[in-house]
Amino acid sequence: MNRYKNMKDIITPQFIEIMSVLIPKVFIATICGFIIGYDRELKQKVAGIRTNILICVGCAILTYIAFYLSKQNPVVDPTRIIGQIITGIGFLGAGVIMKNEDKIIGVTTAAFIWVISSIGILIGAIESFSIPIILTFGLLIISRIFEKIESYIKNNKK
Repeated sequence: MNRYKNMKDIITPQFIEIMSVLIPKVFIATICGFIIGYDRELKQKVAGIRTNILICVGCAILTYIAFYLSKQNPVVDPTRIIGQIITGIGFLGAGVIMKNEDKIIGVTTAAFIWVISSIGILIGAIESFSIPIILTFGLLIISRIFEKIESYIKNNKK
């Protein structure tokens, strides 16, 4: 039998409260994941736009849920859920690291996965949206700078 007889049964004050906070967080996480994913996509890396968006959005949602549940029940420790997110992301990152002949590839991609997940966690945990966006652009800028430095070192090494 159907529990919900009409929309009033679905759209409760709790639903409105959760969605009014979660929708902007998902939007910002999508933007941050897109920014990093687009850069990785341009470089033809395995973790591109969709992967980075999903990682960032997933981490933001899980972190928000952790803090929401801790407000409802003081016994719930949101840092335990965050710890599990980090563990899961570690496995995801490890999956992109491979040995190719005499080189290890995918370490930078794994690092980007780890960092974009931390930005997602930040989005889920705090109310400010400017900090994650600034950090995302900062990550992109730092990555580009050090990419040029690495290229310079490799070219002058020969």
